[in-house]
Amino acid sequence: MKTKLSAPLGLVAVALLSSAALAATETKTGEVKTTDTAKHQLSLASGETFDVGSHVKLDKIKVGEKVTVTFENKNGKMEASKVVPAK
Repeated sequence: MKTKLSAPLGLVAVALLSSAALAATETKTGEVKTTDTAKHQLSLASGETFDVGSHVKLDKIKVGEKVTVTFENKNGKMEASKVVPAK
């Protein structure tokens, strides 16, 4: 009986680890097109829009500034954890 349970449990573990790998952190560099402090969103000139956490100070980011955004794709949205001036 113990052997019959180990295979399905192994498959569940692999599925969970695969899901974690899909939520990998990415970065994108571009020019700021708009910021919306009410919606906590930042858009780049290339068309990407990021939801940003309240810890990111959008009022310090200026339109036209070149930034690097660190983000994860979650539930079909790009959620930014960090926005810094690009080098």
